[in-house]
Amino acid sequence: MKSRKGHAMIELAVSAAVMVTFLAGTFQFGYTFYVYNQLVNAVGNGARYAAQRTYRAAADPDIERGNQAIRNLVVYGDAQPAPDAAPVIANLKPENVEVRWVLNGDGAPAAVNVAVRGFSVDAAIQAFAFDGRPSVEFPYVGRYAPAESEP
Repeated sequence: MKSRKGHAMIELAVSAAVMVTFLAGTFQFGYTFYVYNQLVNAVGNGARYAAQRTYRAAADPDIERGNQAIRNLVVYGDAQPAPDAAPVIANLKPENVEVRWVLNGDGAPAAVNVAVRGFSVDAAIQAFAFDGRPSVEFPYVGRYAPAESEP
């Protein structure tokens, strides 16, 4: 009969490598899914806020100030965050949020689309890029004020 010494160590090493790989993959998927879910909630909240706020369009800077408030709400959870406010999702910046207005024939907003662009999640082993997703569009139900300026 041949000696079987050492086989248990080899089996343990192989099975441990497989288990660690599965555990790391599960962690990576779970963390990425968690961050994506946070992004979906933040983008949805920002789009709902945008769909209900007053659209002031006296000049292009007024529209941009309104869009910045929407971006801030997505990133910080507040339209006017404190200077030291931390983002709701790590590494998300206002530049990663795109606000696009769908205008009807007379220039009044009909809908608003809010999306995440150029954002990536570093999930330990691999980074996942989210470009154009999540994205949500809501019909505009707020007040259209073409002669007002953004405060």
